[in-house]
Amino acid sequence: MKIKKYNPSDLQEVTNLIRETFRKFNSKEGTKKGIKKYLDYYDTRKNIDKIKETFSKNTIFFVIKKKNKIMGLIRGRKNKIENLFVKGEYHNKGIGRKLVEKFEKEAKKQKSKEIRIRASLYSIPFYKKIGYKKTTGIRNMKGIKIQPMRKRLK
Repeated sequence: MKIKKYNPSDLQEVTNLIRETFRKFNSKEGTKKGIKKYLDYYDTRKNIDKIKETFSKNTIFFVIKKKNKIMGLIRGRKNKIENLFVKGEYHNKGIGRKLVEKFEKEAKKQKSKEIRIRASLYSIPFYKKIGYKKTTGIRNMKGIKIQPMRKRLK
C-alpha cells in the first residue's frame, strides 16, 4: 500500500468511499435529514462543483492505495482534519493510523502546533488510542452528532 497526495482524478473514487463508509458506520449518528444532507453533499451528480471547490482548499490531502484502488483518505488543513475514511474491510489494520501520522507530519511541516477534529461517535475510540483528547461534550452539527477532539503536536 502506498500513501499518495490526492489527485483530482481521484475525486469520484474518494466521494464514493466517503459516502459508502459514512453510510455503513455513521448513519445512526444523526437525524435522517442530517445524514441525507451529508450524503448529498458528497454526491458528485448533485454537487460536483462544490466538492471540487472544497477539496481544492485542503492544504493536506492524502489517499492510500492498494493495487491502484483507494482504501482510505485523509484531508484537511494544517490544524484540522476534515475527513478520515477507511474502507470497512480495512478497519483495524493500521491504515487510519498511517494516514493520521502522515497528516500530522505534514501539519508539523506547515508549522502547526495542534490538530483538531470533529470526530464521529464511531471514531472516538480510534482517536483516543492515537493520542487525541475530547475538548467538550458531544455536539450536534447540522443534524449529525460529533465529538470535538484535539492533539498537541510535539
